[in-house]
Amino acid sequence: MKIIIAGAGNVGTHLAKLLSRERQDIILIDDDEEKLSAIGSNFDLLTVVASPSSISGLKEVKVKEADLFIAVTPDESRNMTACMIATNLGAKKTVARIDNYEYLEPKNKEFFEKLGVDSLIYPEMLAAKEIVSSMRMSWVRQWWEFCGGALILIGTKMREKAEILDIPLHKLGEPNIPYHIVAIKRGTETIIPRGEDVIKLHDIVYFTTTRKYIPYIRKIAGKEDYVDVRNVMIMGGSRIAVRTAQNVPDYMQVKIIESDLARCGRLTEMLDDKTMIINGDGRDMDLLMDEGLKTTERSWLLRAIRKRIFSLVSRPSAWA
Repeated sequence: MKIIIAGAGNVGTHLAKLLSRERQDIILIDDDEEKLSAIGSNFDLLTVVASPSSISGLKEVKVKEADLFIAVTPDESRNMTACMIATNLGAKKTVARIDNYEYLEPKNKEFFEKLGVDSLIYPEMLAAKEIVSSMRMSWVRQWWEFCGGALILIGTKMREKAEILDIPLHKLGEPNIPYHIVAIKRGTETIIPRGEDVIKLHDIVYFTTTRKYIPYIRKIAGKEDYVDVRNVMIMGGSRIAVRTAQNVPDYMQVKIIESDLARCGRLTEMLDDKTMIINGDGRDMDLLMDEGLKTTERSWLLRAIRKRIFSLVSRPSAWA
C-alpha cells in the first residue's frame, strides 16, 4: 500500500515510522527540510521536501498513485486543502487532522466527502474517549468494540482471585461458554492459545465476548472487588479535559482544577452543572486534599498530554 503522509511533526513522524515497520510504501512530505532530516536513515521510508498544499508538490510525489493520503500538519485548514487537492489528483482515500469538533457531527460527513475529505481525526476527542474508556472499566487494560459494539474484545490482567488460573483451556471450553480467549500476553511474549495452554498469574488475557457477558468476564478474572470510578479529578482545563468531562457517564462526578481564572470562566460556560470548576494550582497538595483527592478513584494531568496523543492518532482504527 502506498501511503503519503503530509506533515513531519510529532504525529506525522511517529505515524511514518510505525507504518514503515509494517513494510508499507511510505512517503513523508513537509516544507521544513530540517524536520525531515531529523528522522534519520534507520527507517524504510522516503522523505520529500514539498508543501502539503501545493499541487506541484503533490504531483511530485505521485499522489495519484496513493492508496491513502494523510494530512496531519498543525494547521487544520491546510490539512483540509491538502486532502481536497489529493483527491482531485487521484488519491484513493484521504484523512485530515482537525481541531474543530463541529466537523465530526454526522450531518457534516457527506459534506466533507463531497469536498474530497474521506475521514477526519480529532486528536483531543480520541484522547478523551481513551480516558473515559479506561475510567468506565477500571479493571480492564484494553477495550475494543466491533460491529457497532455487538462484539467486544477486552484485555485484563489475571490476579490471585481469578477463577481460570492453571486450568488447561480445553477444560474451560464448554460448548456454551460466553467468551473466547484469543490471546495471552505473558511478560514480553504474546501467545496464541491452544487447548493445552494454561493461564498463569499476572498474564494479560484477551477475551472476545458480547456486552451482556462483561460482568461474567469480570467475575472469572477475579476483578469483582475492583472499585468502579465515580469521582474524577482533572488537573488542567485543556480541550481534552473539556471533551473528557462532556463524555463521562452521568454517574461520574468530575472536578477540573485550572489555575487561569479567565479559563475557569470559559469552562463554566462550556460545561454543565455536573462538572465542578475549581480555580487553583493542581500542584497544591493542600488544595487537592481539600477537594477530596483521597476519595477520588481517578486523577488525570492533562496539561501536557497533547504532546502524547499522536500515539492514539497513529492507530488505523482512528481513520475509519
